[in-house]
Order: sequence, then C-alpha cells, then structure tokens
Amino acid sequence: MADHPAPRSTPPEATTTDSPPPDFLSTHFLGPRSRRQFSLFLFGATCVGLSIFSTRRALVRRYVTTVPHFYQQSNALPREAINLRKEAAEALQIATINVLSFATMMTCGTLWAFDVSGVEELRDRVRSMKKQREVKGGTNVAQDQIVAREFEDFLGPSLKKRTGKDENQEMKEAR
Repeated sequence: MADHPAPRSTPPEATTTDSPPPDFLSTHFLGPRSRRQFSLFLFGATCVGLSIFSTRRALVRRYVTTVPHFYQQSNALPREAINLRKEAAEALQIATINVLSFATMMTCGTLWAFDVSGVEELRDRVRSMKKQREVKGGTNVAQDQIVAREFEDFLGPSLKKRTGKDENQEMKEAR
C-alpha cells in the first residue's frame, strides 16, 4: 500500500492589505501635477530627438554632395560650388537648435525632479529659503569681508597690470 501524502491546507488569504491609501498615489507620481511636469520633460526630449534627426539629415545631405556620381571622374571638381556662408549659417542654426532643445529638456526635467510646477512656486520657494536663512542667523559679514580681501589679494596684481597702475600711483590717488 502506498501512503498518500495528506492534502496541504492553504493558508487563508489575508484580508488586510498594506497598500497606501489612494490619496498617496493621486498626489505623487500618478497625480495630474506630476503628469503635467513629466509631459514638459517629454516635450524637451522630443525636441532633442527632432534636433538630432535634423542634424543627422544635414550631415547626410552634406556627405552626399561630396560623393561623385558613378559616371563622374574621381579627380574632377564637384559640379556644385560649395557656399561657405550658407554652410556656416546652417551649422550655427543646427547648433543653436541642439543647445536650446537640450536646455529645455534639462530645465523641465529638473523642475519635475524638484516638484516645481511654475515660476510663482519657484519664487515662493526661494523666498522661503531666504527667510529660513535669515532666521538661522543670516550671512556672516566678517567672513564675507575676509573672502573679499582674499579675492582682492589674489586678483590684485593682475588687475593692476591690466589697468596700467602701479602702487605709487595708487598711493598718490589715495591721499
């Protein structure tokens, strides 16, 4: 006779869950505020993608103009003259678009990471930080003066050479 294992009893399902209340999810990453901020970041990322696409297209177009046709001699000059002004203007335009789109993406991503949704909210946060700093004691005036003196000592000789004044002239002016 074979012994049959006894059927295992399954533990009762827990009736309580440890999930956070729905308000937590709606106010953080899944909330409309966060989605709006993230959509601005995605707008910047889309701009970066489009600028990369346009850059690649311009580079391919430039490369294709330099490749000779099948029936053209390899030592002959290209048929189309290269307009350097046009090339420089196009390069400046593409570089500007790339930089602006990357700056847009980084700015919107930073605002999303710090949970800032507008200029007014950013101003309020900066003002509250300034007030907190003033309450804690503000800036140390003596320390600021020491740093200013060290800065003048460090850059003093180079600034004197630049203005063309020597120490004797400065002493005469000070009297």
